[in-house]
Amino acid sequence: MKNLFFIALFVGLSTASIAQNVSDALRYSQRDPLGSARYVGVGGSMGAIGADFGSITDNPAGLAGYRFSEVVLSPGLYYNQTNSQLKSSAFIKENKYGPAVDNLGLVIVKNGIEGSNWRTVNFSFGYNKVADYNNQLYFLGNTTGSITDHWREQSLHVAPDDLSSFASGLAYEAGAIYDSNNDYVYESDFTSYANKAVTKSQLAKTKGYMSEVQFSLAGNYKDKLLIGAALVIPHLSYTEDKSYEESDPTNLNPVFENLRYTEFLKTKGSGLNLKLGVIFKLHDLFRLGIAFQTPSLIELTDDYETSLSYSYVDNGTVQTYDKQSPETGQYTYNLITPMRTRLSFGSVIAKNGFLGASVEYVNYSKAQFDFNSDQNNSSDIDYQNSLNDDIKKQYKSSLNYNLGAEIAIDALRLRGGVSLIGSPYENEKDFTSTYSAGLGYRGGRFFTDVAVRHSSYDDGYLPYTTASNDAQLVYSKHSLNRLVLTFGYKF
Repeated sequence: MKNLFFIALFVGLSTASIAQNVSDALRYSQRDPLGSARYVGVGGSMGAIGADFGSITDNPAGLAGYRFSEVVLSPGLYYNQTNSQLKSSAFIKENKYGPAVDNLGLVIVKNGIEGSNWRTVNFSFGYNKVADYNNQLYFLGNTTGSITDHWREQSLHVAPDDLSSFASGLAYEAGAIYDSNNDYVYESDFTSYANKAVTKSQLAKTKGYMSEVQFSLAGNYKDKLLIGAALVIPHLSYTEDKSYEESDPTNLNPVFENLRYTEFLKTKGSGLNLKLGVIFKLHDLFRLGIAFQTPSLIELTDDYETSLSYSYVDNGTVQTYDKQSPETGQYTYNLITPMRTRLSFGSVIAKNGFLGASVEYVNYSKAQFDFNSDQNNSSDIDYQNSLNDDIKKQYKSSLNYNLGAEIAIDALRLRGGVSLIGSPYENEKDFTSTYSAGLGYRGGRFFTDVAVRHSSYDDGYLPYTTASNDAQLVYSKHSLNRLVLTFGYKF
């Protein structure tokens, strides 16, 4: 899937506009089929099957399918690879790997009310990971233009004292841009050398996750109707660390030496949503599941800081200035992520296994920022409205499909699955495919599962934007791999 979405450097007229952009809204609205190894192994296709802690994330009615209480833990490992290319330069490979905890839960099974048709009333409490943000890319190449063009355009007709203390203000203080005529039209050491190639590179690291702590309650009515509800607390942690450099090793520009601009962003937040679901057992072989997740209201806090080192030649001597943003910029705001609706199908083939499938509808254009407008900050409100308008223009509704199967051979379980994630971008109809496989063992009270999954996609990235030169497009190929183990005990 070629998602050519572009993440520009943060532009900001106020603290609020330093770090927020439409890509943030999308990042925190998307979900991955993560959780228990059984759930991962069948590609997240258990919405109508139930009786697995990972599947409760999709449809809390699946909790009512449990016959025994259990405790479950799912550690994992991720290995992600990114190959990146600046325009026509060579691809450069970066790897990122590490441990993870994808799932932790407790299920309590209680018999239903005596004399009623409620067979069980079950409760669960636990944690499921729903997104992983670990990634790393690096590019190196020679192109015309400079990030100083971005800072000059950002500063046009703005007095030096009013420049952004995180970007253009640092550039002015370090001498990367200057105003020779005192007319608020800024120049740089590249103004007279716009057609000369500059060596550019950047190392961009991201890490973090989104998880859900879920309190669920579900009941089994006559073994025909399963009903469930869950109170969910989403929590996220996201860190972005970028180091961008420019240099002139062949001295095509006799004034410029090099620059290094770093950005560090840390976002944390938590929120609330509600999930409701039902599973209809239409026949011993067939069942249908329907689930809804309300929009999530998430309060986020961004911490942001930058630094700039700039070197140039003045009267034959190299001058270097190092500048740091005056203090860490912090801003707290709200994000409302879109509602999700899932329709699931399942067929349990006696004790031989099952087939599962689901389709999920999500309208990403419904995501919205709320910059705490009660503060009466007009620039914040204007930027909030601009971002929300851009979300509506750039994103659309999409369908996500999951298909999987499990085969039981005595105590052994064989699993496979595929998920197709629809593009959230307007005018795109592509899908990101994720393939998974797994094994399981059921040995009385103890059980264990293992699953592997693989997905790949392509995207585009802009380290900075400018109207005065060609776009500095970095094209990346991503390969995401994950191993999940689940250990469980029934009681």
